[in-house]
Amino acid sequence: MALLGRFLKSYGKNAITEATQKMTDAIVAFDPEGASEAEISAMEEQFDQVNREFSQAKREFEKEQKEADAILELREQRLNAAGILSDKAEAGDDAAAAGLEKLLTALEEMEDDIEREVEEANDAKEVMQELDETVKLYATKLKTARSDMKRARQAMQKAAKKAERADEKAERAARLAGLKRDTSSLGSALASMNKQAEEAQAKADAAQRKANLLGKSNVEEDDAVAAAMAAASGDGGAAAPVSAKDRLAALRGKR
Repeated sequence: MALLGRFLKSYGKNAITEATQKMTDAIVAFDPEGASEAEISAMEEQFDQVNREFSQAKREFEKEQKEADAILELREQRLNAAGILSDKAEAGDDAAAAGLEKLLTALEEMEDDIEREVEEANDAKEVMQELDETVKLYATKLKTARSDMKRARQAMQKAAKKAERADEKAERAARLAGLKRDTSSLGSALASMNKQAEEAQAKADAAQRKANLLGKSNVEEDDAVAAAMAAASGDGGAAAPVSAKDRLAALRGKR
């Protein structure tokens, strides 16, 4: 259950982050200049916040460093005093010897305090330095933010124009391809029409030739040709009358 809980928590954060990014992308696409100003304004707010944190960290460091310097200075004084008392104790001064023992005990007991104060001062210094670097980074970014945003807007607009021109080019190519297909279809239909017309004409010519070959032509209307044709066909071996006189003679001969 704990694993599932961590998963859902992480998933929720990721989903929120993704949704926020999508919203940012939509705002940038809708109003790039307004989005740029909003981004710069947010950076300024973050800069002010970090700058305030830096100021507070600096005061904290100065306080911790002052405490560390004070305890280190006290330790140095006590060490010097212990040296003086040591010399006197060696010379037989019992009071100096007793004071030396107390001073050495105090020096030993303050070692932990010294270590803690120095560590706290170092930690405060590290925090201050990190915030100082962050403040400088924000300051640098703010100095160039407007020019960077402007270049980014121009690049985005240029890319959008390029994409638009590419779409227009693709549309023109599609129209041209369609026109070529239409022209090709027209050429095919025209060729088909011409072919059918040629075939019909060929059929008509063949029929005409057949009719001419099999039918009675003008040449056979000539009497001599007709008589010869009749003779050639073996029709009684007699030629057809070729004149009225012959026809009358033929009639008289049948009495």
